[in-house]
Amino acid sequence: MTKVCYHALPMSAFTTLQKRVFPVYFRLQSLLLFLTAFTHPPHGPLSLATSFGDLALMVLGGAMAGLNLLVWGPRTQDAMIERIHQ
Repeated sequence: MTKVCYHALPMSAFTTLQKRVFPVYFRLQSLLLFLTAFTHPPHGPLSLATSFGDLALMVLGGAMAGLNLLVWGPRTQDAMIERIHQ
């Protein structure tokens, strides 16, 4: 979607689209990670504790989702806004 929009839209419209879409993507990433953890068979999150590999991947996914949501998302938005005002 990003590449198509980048080529099809004027830069101001593309920046506005990105500003609206990426926070939603980052929130959905976090939500889907939690849904995955809570529906992990057979006993939800407690089952993750029995498998180090599964637990490590969920922790890694959570760390990346947290970074996207709390660090990279706001920084990207600030950079886009700054780029508009140049």
